[in-house]
Order: sequence, then structure tokens, then C-alpha cells
Amino acid sequence: MNKFELWAKNQKHILMDSSMSTGLEERGLNLNDKLWTARALDQYPKLVEEVHQAYFNAGSTLTTIDTYQASIKGLTSHGYNHEQACNLIQKAFNLAKDAQKQVSKKAWLAAGIGPYGAFLANGSEYTGDYQLSEKEYVDFHKERIEILVKLGVDVLLLETLPNFAEIKALVKFTKQFTVPSIVACSMKDANHLADGTNIKVVQAFLEKQNNVIVYGLNCTDPKIVTPALKNLINNYPNHKDLIAFPNSGATYNPEIKE
Repeated sequence: MNKFELWAKNQKHILMDSSMSTGLEERGLNLNDKLWTARALDQYPKLVEEVHQAYFNAGSTLTTIDTYQASIKGLTSHGYNHEQACNLIQKAFNLAKDAQKQVSKKAWLAAGIGPYGAFLANGSEYTGDYQLSEKEYVDFHKERIEILVKLGVDVLLLETLPNFAEIKALVKFTKQFTVPSIVACSMKDANHLADGTNIKVVQAFLEKQNNVIVYGLNCTDPKIVTPALKNLINNYPNHKDLIAFPNSGATYNPEIKE
């Protein structure tokens, strides 16, 4: 167990933050860009640090590094060379680390790892409407995760995952690291992953994975959260710890990125 796992086991509840987009929009940024919040790493880094700091000040003990949309392929597809892409991922870590240093309480850093659908920037992180091979999924996520693990993240937050094949590929790949994983799914309804997979199937898989210490749902309509959590609890009464961080319940428009 790493330090985060040992700490987390002794907490009844953990309050986290995740919405870098909300924090940046509150500071006046227009996120209508295929890189979404990752664009701010280059253009508005101080605002990224401010968002982390604001969440820590509001009570969060776990902040999500601004790398959800910052995949190597995503960055290099939008004008950055490979070295610049790697440097931006490191910059995202450093901004969160700088904010962490300014708080006296226990505060942890989660690597935000968004799905392949986030790279597509067409809203498919809410549908799971894409299919790659296991190798292709791993190749897409591999370098971003390796950089963040090497830098010293406390936990991998594999978030807004709508596609069961991608979940299996990511979880299998991250077994090699001593850093544990949290898996947060994008849900279609209280019983199904966004791609239509029954949540019982997903849960049965995640319960067997030693590197997955927490799982649940995110970026999902608040009305789904309670029934979905009840389903997870009923399916496995001795379940692992659960996580939920819903969105506002609005419908995402991929054209205007809102």
C-alpha cells in the first residue's frame, strides 16, 4: 500500500474536487476548444493553480491534476511537438503540487486520466461510441500515465470512462504500478455504463482487480447517482469503497464545448 491508500482506509468519507472546467469558467475562460481545460496549461497556468488552491481551501483533500484532456496524442494533434506535450503534462503536475504545498492539511494529488472519447472531443465520453483494440487503448493512454506515475501522483483517477473494453485495457495496464487506481464510470442510467454494458458486469470485473481501490461514477446526471450507488451496494454488499461526482444534469453540446 502507498501512503494514500493507508490514509484513505482510515477515512469515513473523502471530499474531493474534479471540475477544473467549472473553476476555469468561473474565472472567465471560454473552453470551446478541443483541448478543453488542457489549453489553460499553456496559456493560463496561474488560473489552473488558483483552481486547485480554491478547492483545497473549500475543503477538498484530493485534487485532480489538469490532465483529463491532456493526452500525448491530443496535444500533438493540436500543434505541440512530443517534447512540448510531455512538458505540459509535467506542468499540470507541478501546478497541482504547488497548490498542495500551500495547504497545511493532508492533501493528495490524483492523475486525471480521461477516456479516448475525450480526445475525440465529440461527446463520446458520454456514449462510449468508439471501439479500439486493447493495444490501441494502451498505446493511447500509456505515456501520459507513465509520466504522472514517475512524477509521483498519489492515485490514478481513471475517469468518465464510458466503454467497458477501455476500462479493462486501462485497469490491466495500470496493474504494473505501485500507484493505486480509482475508476469512475460514465453512466447511461442507473443500471448501465454509457456504452450499454450492464453495471453488474463492470462491477464484477472491478471487484477482482487489486489495483482498483475505489470505483463508481462521475459526469453523470445527479438523478442517477443515488439509484446507481444503491445498485452497486446491493450487487456486492461487501463492495470496495465507492465514489460519486456527478455533473449538473445538463446535456453536453460537443459543438460549442458546453
